[in-house]
Amino acid sequence: RPDFASTFSRGTLRLAGTFAGLVVSTGLFHLLHPALGLQVLLIAVLTFLLRCFGPANYGIFVTAVTALTVFMVAIVGGVAPGEVINARALNTVVGGGVALAAYLIWPTWERTQVPEAMASLLDSYREYFRAVRDHYTRAESLTPHKLDGVRAAARLARSNLEASVDRFSAEPGASLERLSTLRAMLASSHRLVHAIMALEAGLSTSHPVPPRKMFHTFADHVELTLYCLAAALRSSMPFHVENLPDLREDHHALVHSGDSLTERYALVNVETDRITNSLNTLAEQTLQWLEISRTEYASRQERT
Repeated sequence: RPDFASTFSRGTLRLAGTFAGLVVSTGLFHLLHPALGLQVLLIAVLTFLLRCFGPANYGIFVTAVTALTVFMVAIVGGVAPGEVINARALNTVVGGGVALAAYLIWPTWERTQVPEAMASLLDSYREYFRAVRDHYTRAESLTPHKLDGVRAAARLARSNLEASVDRFSAEPGASLERLSTLRAMLASSHRLVHAIMALEAGLSTSHPVPPRKMFHTFADHVELTLYCLAAALRSSMPFHVENLPDLREDHHALVHSGDSLTERYALVNVETDRITNSLNTLAEQTLQWLEISRTEYASRQERT
């Protein structure tokens, strides 16, 4: 599995489920001495359990598969059930033990993967925002297919990050402070993309008007901010909040340019305000995440 927690949980269930299935099949063979017809019926029952409950619980899945394998090999291959049970028990212990030991020695900690997942999300949101911006400023030269593509990519990046956060939360040693900061960053990113989606919706619900000069400035600084946050999460550049563009000042200038009563200008004013709030908050949360990461890294170094 791609992370420590699910590798060990599924590995444990694999071992426990296999032995449970062997116990079930052994008990059925020794207690019932099933004839061929009864064995076929038991295969049908085990197949039902496998298909009905297996997808919801890996332990039930492995238990049913193991018992099913014993019965089917005994019927089709003519191999004595005892031989199948012993071989499967030995192979499972060896294979499962090797896998768990290898991952225990050389684990892939999700805490090292989360920053890249968040940075990828911000990159995808930057591409999405750029596509929406281009439709506002030069829609005649663009096609809806590009917008559909970057929106889908942003949705995929969000799903990947949410899955990474879930894996991180189940990981041993995941600090509550770091987890709460990460979830706060995820919430801020949701508010950001909701505002971008609202801007996209405004393309079809409002009448086109000439883009304001300050909109270009604001949009450039939004893209720069997203780039800097992603780079900081990848530790590819020093990060200081005060060095980021002043989006609030940009938004203030944007609101006071053009006629605020114009439908599209009013929409843009509102949604760019939401973008400003979410990005300013996300910048502070990113700084907090980096500080927590540095503190925890220093603590681990001292312990070793």
